[in-house]
Amino acid sequence: MAAMMLPSEWPLFRLDHATARSGVRTGFLAAGYLSVWIAIGGVVLLADRAAGGSILGMHGALVTAIVLAAAALYQLMPLKRRCLDVCRAPLGRVLHGWRDGHAGAFRMGVENGAWCTGCCVGLMAALLAVGMMSVAWMAVFGVAIFVEKTTRVGILASRVAAVALAVGAVAWVI
Repeated sequence: MAAMMLPSEWPLFRLDHATARSGVRTGFLAAGYLSVWIAIGGVVLLADRAAGGSILGMHGALVTAIVLAAAALYQLMPLKRRCLDVCRAPLGRVLHGWRDGHAGAFRMGVENGAWCTGCCVGLMAALLAVGMMSVAWMAVFGVAIFVEKTTRVGILASRVAAVALAVGAVAWVI
């Protein structure tokens, strides 16, 4: 998961390093960010264990289709758009959310991780549904996240992803 998410955070890490001129500080920023994803992974793992392995295991066609359809709807929600707007503006996060020191950098990383979660929760759920251990699916979703968060066509890419997820939901049932 970190390999998928970190490339989309590179602009923020570079900006933080250029601003503070401290690799250690930027490391704390990255650690805060990663701590959010580690916590999410832990929650999913605990939920999977409690559900007898049915969350991370193989899913039936109907369950997969429902998750894909829900992810498609999430891609179109205002919350997704708001989170994406924040994630796509690392300069704004530095200017308006700067925290001094290593603890401040860690906190900034956690805050950024929370915004990133809002950006990616639908796509992560869809990835769980189609196969988290598939390198091909991880690459597809990783590219989608990277394009959404770092390119000028990010908002459009989010809408295209919604359509692709909806088509995938229908195709999965058929």
